[in-house]
Amino acid sequence: MTVQSARSKTAGQFAKQYSSKGYCLIRDAIPADAIDHLLTNYLGLVHYISGHRFSDPHGVDLVAFYNANPTVESEIYGKIRETPWLSEFAQQAAILDPIKQLIGDECGLFSKIPFRIDMPQWTKELALWHQDHFYVRGNTDIVTAWIPFQTTTYINGCLSIMPGSHLLGPVPHDLELGKKRVPSTIFKNEIRMVEMNKGDLLLFNALMLHTGNLNLSQSIRYSLQPRYTPLHGEVDPAMGEVIPL
Repeated sequence: MTVQSARSKTAGQFAKQYSSKGYCLIRDAIPADAIDHLLTNYLGLVHYISGHRFSDPHGVDLVAFYNANPTVESEIYGKIRETPWLSEFAQQAAILDPIKQLIGDECGLFSKIPFRIDMPQWTKELALWHQDHFYVRGNTDIVTAWIPFQTTTYINGCLSIMPGSHLLGPVPHDLELGKKRVPSTIFKNEIRMVEMNKGDLLLFNALMLHTGNLNLSQSIRYSLQPRYTPLHGEVDPAMGEVIPL
């Protein structure tokens, strides 16, 4: 078997699991230096906004600073989305190649890309059970790429998913919990916690039910969530420009 045919078989296996389970997990997909470069840019933005220098994005000194200055954390969360860094990161071949295996070559990237800064013990932005489709809207072939920037386990808040739940179709998010809405009829489904290493890539359908878990560690948990759509599919303008790929 040639290297090329072995790769094709692997891609086919990912596509088969994605079709039946609503997700696929690709280990060691993204080079560590690409992640480190983005985090270096992020620390530069922290310095520009706050006037303080930090050498480690996961260090306890940055955690203490954000705890004392939560408005700065909120400002950085917003400002980093105005930079070209997130879009550039989301267009690397390590992500696009499997995305195109799932939704075809004619696909696009939403310019609105969440860069999450999940602080230890903070609950105000904790993601509860939902389908991305409820918020992203548009077509149901949209794919979310969930990319942790460090090893992510139960302790620091890995994702939990309901495999196969994309087959339920759009589910009413009928339960109001503060400013958030949760579907109340889903909890008989299988739940799996997805622990990941730095460099792993989780791709899932917009209809797959999932939730974040509370960061119980002493460090910040960073993740990026670019979303991709077939170019012919309906999209919600609130998700920003669709960048053809």
